[in-house]
Amino acid sequence: NRSSDLQKNVQLYKIRNGYSLSPHAAASFTRQNLAKALREGPYTVDMLIGGYDEHDGASLYYLDYLGTMAKVPYTAHGYASYMTLSIMDKNYKEGLSETEAVDMIRMCIAEVQKRLIINLPKFNIHVVDREGVRTIDDEKMET
Repeated sequence: NRSSDLQKNVQLYKIRNGYSLSPHAAASFTRQNLAKALREGPYTVDMLIGGYDEHDGASLYYLDYLGTMAKVPYTAHGYASYMTLSIMDKNYKEGLSETEAVDMIRMCIAEVQKRLIINLPKFNIHVVDREGVRTIDDEKMET
């Protein structure tokens, strides 16, 4: 699949050049590939790319199916975005602590569970920071 190919190409870049792509460079590489795929045939994907590097700190990028890329402080995509972006608009502030961010995500999850017709009983929250990527305890996320 395309996401696996993109991930392997980013790893190949690191092997060939001796250093990793920054989150911005990885998002730009992915955006370029999505734009190229759009011209070659039908391929539809929306994705979020998050990362951390020493120069820019934490970064989050939104890429849509047309290959458009935007650096954003927070975002959602898909049907849930209609329900959750207003919560993020209201509760996001610059310098948000991890605890505040997780609480905001929990509010978003509660809203999706309340308003979405499909029962989605389990969610995972992943934190990306200078320590790497980790998952918030699953047992706290059970509903």
